[in-house]
Amino acid sequence: MRFRKKSLFILLALLAIFELLLRFGFGFCNAPLYIEDPDFEYIFAPNQYRFRFRNVVKTNEFSLRSEPINPADTTVVLLVGDSVINGGNPTDHDDLASTILEKKLTQHYKQTIRVLNVSAGSWGPDNAFAFLKKKGLFGADVMCLVTSSHDAYDNMSHHKIVGVNPNYPEKQYKVALYEFWHRYIYNLFIYHYVEVPLKEWLSPATQSAPNDVIHKFGTTFNAGYQQLADTTKALGIPFFMYLHPELSEIDQNQYDSQGKEILDFARKNHIFVIDELKINQKDHSLTRDLFRSPEFDSIHYNAKGQAYMAKHLYPVLKQYLDAYFSKHARTHRP
Repeated sequence: MRFRKKSLFILLALLAIFELLLRFGFGFCNAPLYIEDPDFEYIFAPNQYRFRFRNVVKTNEFSLRSEPINPADTTVVLLVGDSVINGGNPTDHDDLASTILEKKLTQHYKQTIRVLNVSAGSWGPDNAFAFLKKKGLFGADVMCLVTSSHDAYDNMSHHKIVGVNPNYPEKQYKVALYEFWHRYIYNLFIYHYVEVPLKEWLSPATQSAPNDVIHKFGTTFNAGYQQLADTTKALGIPFFMYLHPELSEIDQNQYDSQGKEILDFARKNHIFVIDELKINQKDHSLTRDLFRSPEFDSIHYNAKGQAYMAKHLYPVLKQYLDAYFSKHARTHRP
């Protein structure tokens, strides 16, 4: 009996230590939360400051992964896209390309240059356009759309995912141990590698898509590309794109058919594109995929990748901003 009590006490103590470690060491029960929107589907909830997986994830009053908007922000760059620029939980605020660019451009011009991060995980260009149409362009002087091949037909579906998809929570877990089990052990491993194969084997006709992936089955080229191009042209805002390939495209040194459609769209609309395939010499160290396997992340940048993207965006943005300051004859130019 004494041995059982001692064993139970040790077990409870270990669970308590693990609970505290998950909470205060890795930010469990402190995930960035999402809100729904009838126009652009979903986005991070506004005014958040989260410590998650040892990274700071914060949003401003407009749900952007940027510092708060200030009325004195007279020069604004919009960096628009999906999880590639949003970064999600694995990317610290200071490591984001938008944060790096904002600091570097502000230092160069010796005045505040805002680089606003307009993004959400799995957004298509139509999501981004719908957000900007609803919230405004924030006085943008330059806009860059960061896109990838899979965005070409990634059209809005307005299926409910906030609070349903475990990657898009609307409220916090109350117990870190349960979050660790349910969101990461069960959903990432048991569900995928045990439950789904078993259901497919027993009843393949009734098996639905896994619930941790957003599936948008578009049949037409995403309208957001044209909407963003037409709107910026009408308002006289310089607009260009950054085309980011997946590892498989880097290995083959060519985009898939959808990536080629994006390049064709850009050529037809006279839109400048930073084509990463032309500058990336098969560098796999820029993404989170350490094992070069399709089962791991083959598209999202790590901190080194965010800095890489910022490095190649900087001279293009500087060129547009130099022209902007020249046109407006700013006397405090460097």
